[in-house]
Amino acid sequence: MSRVADMRKFMNEVKVETKKVTWPERKETTQATLMVFVMVIFVALFLWLIDTGLSALVQQVI
Repeated sequence: MSRVADMRKFMNEVKVETKKVTWPERKETTQATLMVFVMVIFVALFLWLIDTGLSALVQQVI
């Protein structure tokens, strides 16, 4: 087979497999996105608190 035929076969297989995918609903996607934002903010605040605390501790030692 030629490269063009291989590529065409591959693209057809990708198309078939893509149709089998169960895509999330808009509501599910929105909820997941909000959860990611909430977790990012939570982790950022946690790390900021740890950093602030350790900085204050180091300043006291110095």
